[in-house]
Amino acid sequence: MIKFKNVTKRYGKHVAVDNISFNINEGEFFVLIGPSGCGKNYDIKND
Repeated sequence: MIKFKNVTKRYGKHVAVDNISFNINEGEFFVLIGPSGCGKNYDIKND
C-alpha cells in the first residue's frame, strides 16, 4: 500500500495541492493527469 496523508505542495505563494489524503492499495492503479510540463513527475519524486 502507498499512503498519502495530509499532503500539501506549494510553488512559492501558489498552492498546487492542498491537504489531500488517499491510499493506493495493492492491485490498484493510480494516474496523474495533466498537461506536459505541469510537474506530474516532480510532485511524486520530491517532498
